Amino acid sequence: MLNLPANTPPLLRLAEASAVFNLSKSTLLRLRRKGVIRTYKTEGGQFMFYRDDLTNFITKNTNGLDQIQESP
Repeated sequence: MLNLPANTPPLLRLAEASAVFNLSKSTLLRLRRKGVIRTYKTEGGQFMFYRDDLTNFITKNTNGLDQIQESP
């Protein structure tokens, strides 16, 4: 189970998600590109990551990040 700070917002910018979940930005972008996790696109064109989706993905996939490899 993940212990997130109590004030973690439901939507996180790339840098915030990277810091909270200790994942590289490239891994998060790869998860988004492959459709593994949902993102919200702002009017300005930035993607925000759903905290709960990231939490669920990491909790359910102990080796989940191994599945998300960059295609050659």
